[in-house]
Amino acid sequence: MLVYLAGWTLFALFFVSEDAGRFLYQGHAVQWRPYLIVWLTTAYAWAFLTPFVWWLSGHFPIIGQKTWWRSGGIHLASSLCFALIEEVLFASITPWFGLPWFQRNFAATFRAVVPIDFHLNVIIYWLIVGVQHSWSYYHKYAERERASAQLELRATQLETQLAQAKLNALKMQLHPHFLFNTLNAIVVLVRQHRTREADDMLTNLSELLRQTLAGWETQEVPLRREMELIHLYLEIQRVRFQDRLTIETSLAPTTLNALVPSLLLQPLVENAVRHGVSDGSAPVRIELKSKLKDSLLEIQVCDDGPGVSAEAPGSGVGLSNTRARLQQLYGERQSLRLEGLAGGGTIVTVLLPYHSQEGSTS
Repeated sequence: MLVYLAGWTLFALFFVSEDAGRFLYQGHAVQWRPYLIVWLTTAYAWAFLTPFVWWLSGHFPIIGQKTWWRSGGIHLASSLCFALIEEVLFASITPWFGLPWFQRNFAATFRAVVPIDFHLNVIIYWLIVGVQHSWSYYHKYAERERASAQLELRATQLETQLAQAKLNALKMQLHPHFLFNTLNAIVVLVRQHRTREADDMLTNLSELLRQTLAGWETQEVPLRREMELIHLYLEIQRVRFQDRLTIETSLAPTTLNALVPSLLLQPLVENAVRHGVSDGSAPVRIELKSKLKDSLLEIQVCDDGPGVSAEAPGSGVGLSNTRARLQQLYGERQSLRLEGLAGGGTIVTVLLPYHSQEGSTS
């Protein structure tokens, strides 16, 4: 506030110095008191009016608006009104000081000062509007710069997260236990002369690895594409576990083009297989579901195996990595929840903001 008042005081002193310089140049004595009263009254009247002008300028910007003519008309009318309001304030205050140029009453002072200061007041109004527009655009520019820096930082973090997710997926898929069991199952199929099944298993394994490496820089993929990769993985597991593993899908057609993080489902399905089928001997059913829930995409990975808690070995790492990636991509607009069912089984529920692949139809 002190800086604000000091600025308007300097405004008054500038015009006092102009009047004083003119009189000194002409060789006349300077009447300091009347000029100080006149210009300080003018300055402080505008100090009082400026917040209102500032508010109007912020709510009715002229530059960069399609309805600039409407805002311009509002400010033109406002500039005339504020010029008169300043004259009213001036004529209400200065008669108390007994200035030599004005009579000691409001009406006479108002009539005398209007033709003198009206145009200056209009100019001051527009100068305030110009300063407000400059201030507003400076802040918008600074905000865009900050947002751009944050987006660049976030993009870098997302690239790192994506690379880490790819490496984690490859690490799980190339896990020695997984490869050993897969290759051993292929050997058994070959020895039993079940060459067609062995060929299918090798083909699926090759395609799984190829698709994992394909599109390395893609951050999001359609759910349809993600499910193709998961089906390859589950087909390999189905050959391994035969009748012990049943796969069911219940995907709403409207969700198939929804964009999801690449390799989102891999660690979730991996946990369901490892803790649902590998850790037991009973048949296990794994179900993949998707649906729209208001403006959110809900994906569930369900199994009826022994069940696993969020603190179980392996599941904690997979879930924490997935949660970290979702947080980076969607902030607070996402969630990942693991629930153990009372009678056995586990449900992992993922909620994401729904947005579809550009140019696609549901």
